[in-house]
Amino acid sequence: MEIQTSGKPIDLLMEKVLCMNIMSSDYFKELYRLKTYHEVIDEIYNQVDHVEPWMTGNCRGPSTAFCLLYKFFTMKLTVKQMHGLLKHPDSPYIRAVSSLPLLTFITLY
Repeated sequence: MEIQTSGKPIDLLMEKVLCMNIMSSDYFKELYRLKTYHEVIDEIYNQVDHVEPWMTGNCRGPSTAFCLLYKFFTMKLTVKQMHGLLKHPDSPYIRAVSSLPLLTFITLY
């Protein structure tokens, strides 16, 4: 079963400037090569080390976590996949990234 969405565009679920920066980032463009849910999970496991929306330091681009979250928004995840992400045993970052859409939804409504 596919997850029902609110029908709102992604840029209404996240800060517009953040969305624009994600879509124009080189890292997000590299994520086009990831086609499956499991490939995105592996990328979170290997690359994410915080869940802030912006990179730290001098470079103020979007964080890897939020680029990967946006990638999940573009995929049609099933309820089973979302449950798997929320209960994933391998990394707290996988669980954190998967819970961000829920937090975004709660803060909007």
